[in-house]
Amino acid sequence: MIFTQITQEFQSLSSEGGWVFWCLLALAFGISFAVLSIWSLLRLPSAPIIKGEQWKALLLQNSASSDLFNKLTKKIDEKKLGGQLDQIEAQMFSSLKRRIPFTFVLISTAPLVGLLGTVSGMYTTFDGMGTSSTSGPSTVIAQGVSEALITTQTGLIISVPAYIILFYLWGNYRRLRHGFRLIERRLGENFNYAERI
Repeated sequence: MIFTQITQEFQSLSSEGGWVFWCLLALAFGISFAVLSIWSLLRLPSAPIIKGEQWKALLLQNSASSDLFNKLTKKIDEKKLGGQLDQIEAQMFSSLKRRIPFTFVLISTAPLVGLLGTVSGMYTTFDGMGTSSTSGPSTVIAQGVSEALITTQTGLIISVPAYIILFYLWGNYRRLRHGFRLIERRLGENFNYAERI
């Protein structure tokens, strides 16, 4: 019953929204895939030396006295500290650093594509006003207005929640990067202290 209603509503929206609606639908799938890939990468699946969950716990608690920090300190070579940390940072964050701005751009295009639908719908409306149609100018005008409203609304429905979700994920990314900077500093301090002893 509910599935039938959803299917009928979707068919109605797709027929009234015109070709721009299908572009928005494809864009929505692309945005969903990009956001899910960022969420997955924030779990740090490819983290080196210690497991991704351990890295995440270490980065978020910012504690140098934890067992995880001691475990990390033992596994890092003091002589190659700078190079190892750069490699670890690149392995954990380089993909996220590229994907987040790209996803912001994708999300920003949704309202613009919706606006394109508005222009297309208004063109249909003015075309209906200027010509005599067998179905009547009021029907053509209604179709044009419907297309304009549906595509504008769809573009906003796609972009607003996606912005909120991506902004939340971006905050998580920034916290992880900040935690990494603190760990980097603490490792340097620990190795310098060990050299002085």
